[in-house]
Amino acid sequence: MLSNPHLSNYIRFFQIISDMEQECLITQKEKHQLKVNLTLKDMQLVNMIALNTDADDEEFKYSIINYLRKQNQSPRQRQGQKIRCKSTGIEMSPIRLMRRNSVSKESKITEEQLMQQIDDLNDSLVMILSNENKCILTHPVTEKLKSILEVIQKTTISSPSTTNTKTLQVDETENCKIVDKFTQLYSDMKKHYTDYLNCHLLLMDNNLSYETLVQSVRVFVKRLIDSDQITYLHIREDQSQQTYYSVEDQYIITNDKQIYNETQLIQPNKVLLLDECNFYPALSEQFKIKLYKRNYLIKLNNQDVFVCFHLSDQTSIISEFLALADEFDIFEDLNQLCTFLIETIKQAKIQIFTPLQLSHMIQGIGIAFIRSSKYLFIKKCIHILQSKYQVDIHINTGDAMSIISSPSFFYGTQKQVDFEFKDELNVSITINGMDLNRKADLMVYKQLTQSFNKYLKFIRQCYDRTTFYKFFVKSQDTLIFEFDKLGRLIFLSRPIPLEIKKEFNIDFDPKKTKMTYQQLFQNEELLKYIENFLQEQNILRDSDQQYQVFMKMEERSFKGFFIIFQQGWFKYDQKKFDLNDPSLQKELQKQIIQQETIRFIDKLEQNNPQILNSVVQMFKPRSTQRQTVHYRNSILQFEPAKLGVQHKCSLRLEDLSTQCTVPNINNFNFNILSVDEMVQKQLVVVEILKHHNLIKEYDVPLDTLCSFLSEIEYKYNKKKNVFHNYDHGVSVMQNIHAILFQLHQTNNASILSTFNQFALLLSGLCHDVSHTGRTNTFEINSLSNLAIRYHDRSVLEQHHAAKSLKLLCVPHTNILQSLKGEEFRKFRRMFISNILFTDITEHFNLIKNFETKVLEQNFGSQDEDIKLLSGMIIHTSDFTGGAKQFELSKQWSFKVNKEFEQQYELEGQLGYPQLPYMKDLQKLPVMAKQEAGFFKFIVRPLWQSMSKYLDNRLQEQVDYLDETIQKWEEIANSE
Repeated sequence: MLSNPHLSNYIRFFQIISDMEQECLITQKEKHQLKVNLTLKDMQLVNMIALNTDADDEEFKYSIINYLRKQNQSPRQRQGQKIRCKSTGIEMSPIRLMRRNSVSKESKITEEQLMQQIDDLNDSLVMILSNENKCILTHPVTEKLKSILEVIQKTTISSPSTTNTKTLQVDETENCKIVDKFTQLYSDMKKHYTDYLNCHLLLMDNNLSYETLVQSVRVFVKRLIDSDQITYLHIREDQSQQTYYSVEDQYIITNDKQIYNETQLIQPNKVLLLDECNFYPALSEQFKIKLYKRNYLIKLNNQDVFVCFHLSDQTSIISEFLALADEFDIFEDLNQLCTFLIETIKQAKIQIFTPLQLSHMIQGIGIAFIRSSKYLFIKKCIHILQSKYQVDIHINTGDAMSIISSPSFFYGTQKQVDFEFKDELNVSITINGMDLNRKADLMVYKQLTQSFNKYLKFIRQCYDRTTFYKFFVKSQDTLIFEFDKLGRLIFLSRPIPLEIKKEFNIDFDPKKTKMTYQQLFQNEELLKYIENFLQEQNILRDSDQQYQVFMKMEERSFKGFFIIFQQGWFKYDQKKFDLNDPSLQKELQKQIIQQETIRFIDKLEQNNPQILNSVVQMFKPRSTQRQTVHYRNSILQFEPAKLGVQHKCSLRLEDLSTQCTVPNINNFNFNILSVDEMVQKQLVVVEILKHHNLIKEYDVPLDTLCSFLSEIEYKYNKKKNVFHNYDHGVSVMQNIHAILFQLHQTNNASILSTFNQFALLLSGLCHDVSHTGRTNTFEINSLSNLAIRYHDRSVLEQHHAAKSLKLLCVPHTNILQSLKGEEFRKFRRMFISNILFTDITEHFNLIKNFETKVLEQNFGSQDEDIKLLSGMIIHTSDFTGGAKQFELSKQWSFKVNKEFEQQYELEGQLGYPQLPYMKDLQKLPVMAKQEAGFFKFIVRPLWQSMSKYLDNRLQEQVDYLDETIQKWEEIANSE
């Protein structure tokens, strides 16, 4: 057992050796050796710990290092080993220390030994004087020591045998420069990345313009990888090339076979420096590399997309970042950045981005690059070392160890030191020519260790800071300002709400840099509160105001402060909601999502006034729409039920043996409009059911199936609707089939059972059965039989479900005969739920709820999750026409707008309110404007959300939507 008087010494010893391992001063093996020797009560170690009771940490570390050296030396080597005198700091050999008071003939030393002792004394005096603040020295003693040091140095220089000493002094000076370079490197890297989020402030504008967005992205990329411009090239399916030039902010379409052939030679996960590569002349010309000093090309993973980063100069501290991609394998970060840039540039032209969405992505990508910046730091450290030493780099990638050697230098006595950069790639180096027994080399080694560990700490701080930011970015009821210790704004969580900006007279300009809180806030009460807070230096100060001020402290140092504003946008009745009740928790969550949806729509309308009188209004929740009811003089009589009435079957039993000739039935390029024969349209439905093995699984009688499909066809087409007809029903069912086909290739393949898929496919086919060719608004305003029957709630959707289910209650059309009792009732509930999700007034609530729920770890484990996913799939498929190539998408647009035209004309004849977005649709520019807004704000976000859940497997359809939006906007602006 350790004695109690020395217990604190041993605790300190264990702490220090742990710190030394972290600082790479000792290895894990040496740390273990020290612990074992102390357990075995090695007296040399025990005495060393006892003697260092009053020593500072640095001196204690030196003692431990000397102890380890002696342990690793032979007895003969130990006799010549020096030890440091605790009182003076001078290193002496043990023999000389024992005999320093006795001088005899045998103690005479040579001139070389004398000069060595003078050097030791010189080093000791330098150490003492440089650590003057740690030593108890009076002024006279200090002056005396300085004068002795001057005499020693003069004596050393004037001695005839000072060649070696001069060499050592030059060596020490050179190493001091290396130490200074390490210190400067840390300072420069930290300064560069500390403010990388300043470009985030450019996004904090309620009216974010396209120009501001482009500028923000450019600043972001410049600060991350020193790239001034980018060019990206997309190889299309027809081998044509779409190239985007950021400097001109335009797209160019080419069809150059040589460019295509060159791109096929490029492998992903490799950065090419086009300046030094002569194998790609066409690409070099396409990317205009002659305009820039450096041009780095990368191919995105599993895509025919190529991004070229252009660097105009190489003066930045991070100008070498892209050159390290191959050496340190940072392609995942580069792919993420490239994808972000391409999507942002493409979507900015056709979709309004929210500042919070962009901010969240910028923060995530930014912190990933800060983590990777340690490789740049490592590389620059190696460059600094190579000014004097030979350095071999070892990178362990898991499969193999690669060794990169620097040019060799000549050393009289070659020694080496291993240094490991603590990192997931296990980067280590061997420093040849370094000897830790030399003070100058040890000084370099310590500074390298300290600088790298400090930079790792800085990265951790950035990660913590970014995590903190991302939390507040997601918050809908909190606005946070962060200021540095000089009072300058460095972070803003989201655009300042107009009510807060007005109440506190906040003057925020995103384009101004380094705004102080005095410039930002014009409210005297708030400024006075902040000033008092800073003077009192409170870490936390309570306030009954709408705002709170928090102090930022780090290691007892003031680092700045936060101001947080609270907006109580949602209140719940504590008496009504017991948060311990799971059912009430769900109800509360539902209300919160609905409130968030309303806020989103309000924000959308505020930032995009053009949608106030557009078709987008149809998709708002019914509770937020203005209801205008016009009573008619007469009311149509209810239509009597006609159960059991059979119509002539267009599909016969013998047709089922006919082969379906419709192409692309399993993908999204399917086009039902190209099919003229009704039997072939019916066979599409049959083929889809067969593909999922549903006919066999549920024992569907083939004659009953023929009757059912013929009745569905009749009820769809009896009113001769231009859009809402059987073609649309089959098209939606096929799109659901295509989405399920993609779902089966993801990790969520099992989330929908065969039963769920059957209900989903059938509801897709039947979702618009017996459609009137009018909207729900028309039915409600006309007080139709349907509106009265369904109390103005999802009028047509309930009508479609009811008509379809009636067919399933008649024996000769009941294809669900195998489902009995509770199983049929479950199918019926799912069928109705799916069709009700096609009510466009549920659009925003559905997307918001889906995007929130899929983030939960156990999504898919509950019936509500299945219901939500099914609803999302059928609602997305309801807009399948728009997610096709423009020429086909345009045909569907003309069809639905023709129905709108007819409704607008009928509303005028009957004196009902006429919706403004249905006016003048026969004029192409007017219709084009409506279609552009409809696809931009409604359809594209829906498909994008669905694609994201399916691992971006619907990206081609999203790209088609982007093209469609641009085409409609071109038409709208043509006149």
